[in-house]
Amino acid sequence: MIIKSAFFTLLGFATAAVASGPPTPWDGYLGDEDCERRIRAWSESDPDRVRVDRYGTSRDGRPLWVATVSSDLQVADDRPMILVVGGLDALHPAGTEYAVRLTEELLRNHGDTLEEVTFLVIPRANPDGIAALMNGVHDGRRGGSRRVDADRDGLFDEDGPRDLDGDGVISMMRLVDPPLDHPATHLSDPGESRLMKTPDRAKGERATHAMFIEGMDQDRDGRIAEDGVGEVRIDRNFMHLFTEHDAVSGPYPLSEPEALALAELVLDRPRIVGALVFGPHDTAVAMPDLKKKDESGRTPIGIDAGDEAMHRRLQASWKINAGQVRSSDEDDRGSLHAWLYAHRGIPTLATTGWGRPDHTPEEDAESPDAEAGAETDSESPAPSDPEAAGWLAWSDAVRDGAGFVEWRSFDHPDLGPVEIGGMVAGFTVNPPVSELDGLAAGQAAFLADLASMRPRLVIEGPEVRDLGGGVVRIRMAVRNDGRLPLRTAMARTNRAIRPLRVALEIDPDRILQGSRQELIDGLPADGGRREVSWTIRRPYKPVRIILDDPQFGLRTIDVPTITTTLPGDDR
Repeated sequence: MIIKSAFFTLLGFATAAVASGPPTPWDGYLGDEDCERRIRAWSESDPDRVRVDRYGTSRDGRPLWVATVSSDLQVADDRPMILVVGGLDALHPAGTEYAVRLTEELLRNHGDTLEEVTFLVIPRANPDGIAALMNGVHDGRRGGSRRVDADRDGLFDEDGPRDLDGDGVISMMRLVDPPLDHPATHLSDPGESRLMKTPDRAKGERATHAMFIEGMDQDRDGRIAEDGVGEVRIDRNFMHLFTEHDAVSGPYPLSEPEALALAELVLDRPRIVGALVFGPHDTAVAMPDLKKKDESGRTPIGIDAGDEAMHRRLQASWKINAGQVRSSDEDDRGSLHAWLYAHRGIPTLATTGWGRPDHTPEEDAESPDAEAGAETDSESPAPSDPEAAGWLAWSDAVRDGAGFVEWRSFDHPDLGPVEIGGMVAGFTVNPPVSELDGLAAGQAAFLADLASMRPRLVIEGPEVRDLGGGVVRIRMAVRNDGRLPLRTAMARTNRAIRPLRVALEIDPDRILQGSRQELIDGLPADGGRREVSWTIRRPYKPVRIILDDPQFGLRTIDVPTITTTLPGDDR
C-alpha cells in the first residue's frame, strides 16, 4: 500500500469562520460504545432469553455482535429463525436504532412469538463506518474502512471531501458559468431554486452550473474530491449481481470482513425462514421488478414472478404494522437482501424504515417561507423532483431547516468563487430520535406477523390399509398451513434449499409400489398439499416414516402395520 506523501498531508488552509451548520440527522443516536453496552445489557438482564455472541471482527478490529432472542435458548437453534440486520450502510445509523429498539419491543410485548420463533438480530453490521461518520465531520460516508485508490493514481484516499466552510457538514459546491475543464451539468430548479436539476433540453433548458462535492483538488489531477475514505460499501459486497471493477463494490465479493462474517453466519444457520434488512434499499413499499433478468437471462433483477403473491403479502403486513407508505430506493446489485433472496431463497424485505412524513397545514403556516410561498405558488412551476421538494418543505416546516445547508458564497482556492450548500446527506433516511420508539414498535409488530406467516407443516395420517396376502398400503400427506410457501419460487429455481425428504425406513425389497424416499421441493401457502403412499409386504414390526427438512428439522412417525381396516379386493 502506498501512503500519501507529506505534501498532501500538509496541503491545507485555514477554513472560514462561519456559523455552525445544521445538526446531524442522527443527533441523539447510539454511539459506538453506547450501542455495544446496550446490546450486551440484554443478555445480562435477560440471560434466559438473550444470548449475545461475537460473529466476526471489522476491518478496524471492532467486534461484530449478533443477539439470539428466544423464549428458551436451550432450543433456540432448533426453531425457525428470522434474521434482522441494521447498520450495514454507514449513512443509515437509523438501522441500528431500529434493530435495537425492536428487539427490546419483542422482549417486552411479543413473548408468545418468542415461544415459537428465534430472532437473530445484528444491530450494527458496519461499526467502522458508523463510528467514523459520527465521530468527525459529517462527510456522508457509507462504506467501511478499506483504503481504496479510486482514481487509480497509486495513492489511497488522498483526495477526499473537505469541510471548506467549517460548518461540520460536507455539502455540495456549485460553480456558475464554469470553464471548459468543468462543463456545466445542472441548473437551479425553476420550481424550487434551492434544488439543482439536470436540464430538459426538449424544454429549452440549458445547464448553468458545474457541481462538485465540497473539497479541493488535493492531488493536483484536475478533479475535486474524487478519492475519499469509506468508499467500499458493505451492502454492495455480496455475491448477487456483484459489480466488478467498481470501487464502491470492493475488489471481489465478500472482500470485506463485515460482509464475509455475515454471509458465514447465514450459511451456518439453515433454519432462517425470513429476513428484514434495514438500509438504503426498498422492497417493502415498492414492488421489485418481476420481469427483468440479468445478462444470463435466468436470474431475476428483482424477484421471481412466482413469488409475487408472497411478496405482496409481506408488503401488506409491513404497511399495516410499520405504516410506511413512502420510501427511497437504490440499485440492488451486490446487496445483502438481494443475496438472501436470490441465492439463499429466503423471503426478505429491505427497508429504509421511514419515509417522508406528511406535514399539516398548521406546520405549513409556521414555515418561515409560508407567506412568501402563498403569494407565488399560483405562478411558480412545479419542482422537477417532487420528492426532494417535499423533503425540503418538511425540513422547513417541521425541522427548522435541518435538512438543508443554505447556499453561501465561498472563495475556492482552485475554482474561484463558488457557492456551498445543498441537502444534508442522510436527512431523508434517518428520522428524529423522538420518532424511533414508535417506528420500532410497528416494525416489531411486523416481525411478529412474519413469524406467524411462516410455513407450518401438518401431517395428515398416516393411514394403513390391508390389501390382503400380507400386503399393506401406507398413505400420508404433508400440508402447509402457513401463509408463506414452503420454499420460494426462487429457492426452487436455484435449488438453494434442499427439498423436504419423506422416507420410509424399511428393507427396499419389501416395497412393491412407491419410492423409498420422496422429495418435496415446496408446498404453496394456505394449505398446499402433497400426498405420499407406499405399497409394501407387511414386515414383522412397525415401520418408521422420516420427515427431514433443513428449515424445520427432523420428525419421525412409527407406523404399526397390523390394522383392523378391512382387506382390499383380494381378501
